[in-house]
Amino acid sequence: MRTALALLTGLIVIVQPFTANALELKAESAITAATVFQDRATITRTATIDIPAGAHTVLFENMPIALFPDSLRVEGAGTAAVTLGALSHKAINDADLVNPREKEINDQIRALQDKILVIAAESRALQKKSKFYDQLLSNAGERTREELADFNLKPEQWDSAAGTIGTAIEEIEKSLVTKQLQQRSINEQLVKLQQDLGQLRTGNRQTYQIALPVEAPGSTKLTLSLSYQMPNATWRPVYDARLDTKTGALEIIQYGAVTQRTGEDWSDIALSLSTARPQRGTSLPPLQPMWVDISKAYAQKTSGARADFGAVAQNMVMSASPMETEMADAVSDKDPLESWRRSQEERQRQTIQTAKIDSGGFTTEYRIPGPSDVLADGTESKLLIGTFEADNELQIHVKPQLSTEAYLVAHATLKGESPILPGQVNLFRDGAYVGQNSLPLLRPGKEYDLFYGIDDQIEVRRETLKEESGDSGILGRDRVKEQRYITTIHNLRQTPVKLALTESIPVARHEDIKVELLKDSTTPGYTEDIHNKKGVLQWVKDLQASQKTDIKLGWKVTWPKDQNISGL
Repeated sequence: MRTALALLTGLIVIVQPFTANALELKAESAITAATVFQDRATITRTATIDIPAGAHTVLFENMPIALFPDSLRVEGAGTAAVTLGALSHKAINDADLVNPREKEINDQIRALQDKILVIAAESRALQKKSKFYDQLLSNAGERTREELADFNLKPEQWDSAAGTIGTAIEEIEKSLVTKQLQQRSINEQLVKLQQDLGQLRTGNRQTYQIALPVEAPGSTKLTLSLSYQMPNATWRPVYDARLDTKTGALEIIQYGAVTQRTGEDWSDIALSLSTARPQRGTSLPPLQPMWVDISKAYAQKTSGARADFGAVAQNMVMSASPMETEMADAVSDKDPLESWRRSQEERQRQTIQTAKIDSGGFTTEYRIPGPSDVLADGTESKLLIGTFEADNELQIHVKPQLSTEAYLVAHATLKGESPILPGQVNLFRDGAYVGQNSLPLLRPGKEYDLFYGIDDQIEVRRETLKEESGDSGILGRDRVKEQRYITTIHNLRQTPVKLALTESIPVARHEDIKVELLKDSTTPGYTEDIHNKKGVLQWVKDLQASQKTDIKLGWKVTWPKDQNISGL
């Protein structure tokens, strides 16, 4: 077991023999802080304990069995010099569940199940009582017939008895309905508790006991902070991008969506979110030789599957390919098939190890302001991190080949020193939620477009001015297709906007195909090959309030008549 000694404020950390008559002092600790990584969390528990003079052992009991023992660390501070020993741990078996919340839910389920048993017993008693009254009514009918035969009928007595029995039966039926409603309510509660239990079920009946030897020359008060790493905790960045279309202001708010199933709720703790990845590999795998050889013809007069496999492998051309090299090397082995299998297993192990290496990214730690609460049932807690500043320019994007709708876009440039991590972004336009998108990694100074949906105050119309196909060239040996369009954009706003209209024209992939942009039918001022995409043109221009503008596009494609082309 690896352990660590921490240099404590006001304490002397020395490992030395301890005196006899040592006491075991139980530390009542509580979770006070957590740092969440991508796949785990570092938990910090704090305890303040009175240390008598002498040598003793401080015990942290009921520590979660899922913690990583090698990550155990201790720090502390005291009013007097205290000597600390090395941390140790051992597993303790318990007869009951150790997760407090899991135990609580199990107790609630058991109590509800007991209530169901009581309700069932009460319902059976009511049913028997109802059966008894049914029997009375049946007997009363027989008695009535007998008294009629004897002319001894007394109607007032039978009316009174019938009313009494009827009232009793009515009360019984109402009570049975009430019991059914009670049982239905309990069943609904049981379903909810079973779902909660399923989210945090661990079944653990083991805990760790952490022991810390201490020695003090006199009585003192010692504050200890025990930290360890736990699995089943993660976080992801989430953003709100709030756009004010009147001012053009863009506010980007960052949150951390934290989820944990460590078995313990985090209440009123200091929470930090880190982009570090403790699970990543710490070293690179070894490089293997790249054997290169000359192929030699080889014929082996031997029968059997293994000899055939060896002959095939020997006749392969050797190259720098690892798989081919390994297969050829297997020929010299006494068992070529088994040797090749072993080489593939080794190759797979190296591939898995290499996959842990992440050469990109950076490390940032976010401290969540104020105390934070995160439940252990997997519920996602959205916690505020902070805001990003960005220079923003409102634009109207139009792609008339795809749609005559105009889209409102926030063309943002990130300011400050902190980057934006990749994550989900919720888009709000003038306070109204309009949808979701995703943000890539954005560093300061990086430009990015956030789309805020259709802008109904921009009217777009597209018309085809010319669409012709036919023969051309000398003796009509070529085929030609010509297209001409006009797009009219009308700004219905009372404020100016910046328009970005994007079109595409055909791009030839064969030297016999000729594409011509018709300058006389195309509005000037465009930029070609936008975002390094061939044949994509874009016009960017200011559109004043209530202004209209026309953008024209014309192109022509020519190809040999005896050839078929695709893409038009």
